[in-house]
Amino acid sequence: MASICAATPAAAADLQYSQDAPAKSPSDWTLSFTTYGWLPWISGDLGIKGRSFDVDVTPSQVIDALDWSGIPAWFSYAELRKGQLSFFNDIVYSKLSGSNDFAATGPAGAVSLAGSLGADYEQTIIELGATYEVWSDRGTTSRAAFDVLAGARYWHQDASISASAALNGPLDLPIENGFFVARSGSVDWVDPFVGARLRYQLEPGQNLTLRGDVGGFGAGSDFSWQAIATYDVQLCVTDTYAIDGYLGWRALAVDYSEGSGNNRYEFDAVLQGPVIGATVRF
Repeated sequence: MASICAATPAAAADLQYSQDAPAKSPSDWTLSFTTYGWLPWISGDLGIKGRSFDVDVTPSQVIDALDWSGIPAWFSYAELRKGQLSFFNDIVYSKLSGSNDFAATGPAGAVSLAGSLGADYEQTIIELGATYEVWSDRGTTSRAAFDVLAGARYWHQDASISASAALNGPLDLPIENGFFVARSGSVDWVDPFVGARLRYQLEPGQNLTLRGDVGGFGAGSDFSWQAIATYDVQLCVTDTYAIDGYLGWRALAVDYSEGSGNNRYEFDAVLQGPVIGATVRF
């Protein structure tokens, strides 16, 4: 990073508050791209084939269960802005394999699943949306702006839970290598959402961003919500791009179900934890 920014003087101009790259006119399109890491706690209920499981996973357990046979995880955010209008895209992907911690014991009709319980789990979340700046205060000592936003959030999940057949009664589930196995198959849905975002410059080169949204409304999930708070600091700026580092906290919750009886799938959970990343602005 030091070599990338070595040619930039320490007194270089700050990023424009509209989050454009340096030397850009408000009438120009600007692009920012962020790569980040998100280490969430996952807590709630997972239901597969009419069987319910308690989920209580820590970030360290998520890391231990990452499936490195392919791409274990991907997190990125991109925003295209012109004046008061912007369009954004956020991608979250993770794949867990062989986790003994992902699913805790839970009821399964008259039979309790216990012992040698494990899970394979794949999840993709893709957001597409737009924001519009409805208020701003460009004072001499502080700068603030308030955006409204709307969009859609696509979810994809594929989960399987296995439990030792020797330790459990008959569950009317397939047995593979001595384990009962419950598979969800591919589950997909789309949630519309609406929300707002506050951007506030604490001082030149340091910004606080707060975002919240609610969605689902029965169109996809019954209900979903999200809250994000981030603090970013400018690391360097050149004539063509700027680089920021940031850290914060993200919480995302959803209550989704489909089917009935032994074909019911349910995911009612909260994912929350720290985020850290870097943004390049052009």
